[in-house]
Amino acid sequence: MDPSTKTPESDTAPDNPTSIAARGAEITGLDIFRRTTDATTPSRVADLMAQMHADVPAGGTDYSYGPSPTHILRYWAPSVPQAQKTKPPLIAFIHGGSWRVGTYLDSVGSRKVEWLVAKGYAFASINYTLVPSVTVAQQVGECAAAIAWLTRQASTLGFDAGAVVLMGHSSGAHVASLLGTDGTYLSNVGVDIGGIKGVVAIDGSNFNAAAEMLDSLGPVADNMFAALGKDIAHLRDMSPTYHARGPNARAFLLLQAQRHGDVRQAVEFEAALLAAGTAVEVRVFEGEFFEGHMAMLLRLGEGTYPATRVVEEWLAR
Repeated sequence: MDPSTKTPESDTAPDNPTSIAARGAEITGLDIFRRTTDATTPSRVADLMAQMHADVPAGGTDYSYGPSPTHILRYWAPSVPQAQKTKPPLIAFIHGGSWRVGTYLDSVGSRKVEWLVAKGYAFASINYTLVPSVTVAQQVGECAAAIAWLTRQASTLGFDAGAVVLMGHSSGAHVASLLGTDGTYLSNVGVDIGGIKGVVAIDGSNFNAAAEMLDSLGPVADNMFAALGKDIAHLRDMSPTYHARGPNARAFLLLQAQRHGDVRQAVEFEAALLAAGTAVEVRVFEGEFFEGHMAMLLRLGEGTYPATRVVEEWLAR
């Protein structure tokens, strides 16, 4: 059995948290703000993490984008032939893990890689140095350096340097969103933020980092404090919402599972982006807290998972 579809025997009923998250139906209207309860047990968290670490995408080629051993990325060319004179767009993925764990291979989800390269996109997964060896701001800078390296190598790798979309999950969504709003990181490495076609944030948090104190009591807020500290000025500087006045990446797609605090922040982030004239969509899907958080990572790319169609149509636009 595929590790990302394996569930405990107690979770095989049609309306338990695991099956609901796997179904992942889209939620609309005021229902997106329904308060939810995180009933995920430590053993279930461990099981989901094990599934993620086992779900390593196949293929691709590793490249070094900087001087550190952690400065590695893996690149996949599209698996379908391109039309003559047409180069594919690039999806550049930034993994999650509360800025402190994970790698460019064991925190990505194989389905999305297989799906996107089959659809004609090039795909790159970026590794970076973890906290506490560096600060989160330095991580964002490393990911910017990886984007700069990729765009410089576009002709060699065979993708369109003018068609780059950033994608990230969890804390990786935070990093991707910060890259898409705070232009200093990319400008420092010679990349124009306006050249980034879009940002896909997969169940991101910390769009307004200080608000995690109220929005996501428990592990999410604890992880934020451990990585970002408690200085309010620094928390604001590390919050995409505070930079969304522009210039920004051209468009944003914020995919959220049912974590009511982070849905609230996504809607707040959406309002800031819209005020700046930046195109943005917030879409919310079934799956409470960590169940939904991990289902969205592992199942995105499956034809039957509703968020897959949403991303596919958004990318096509």
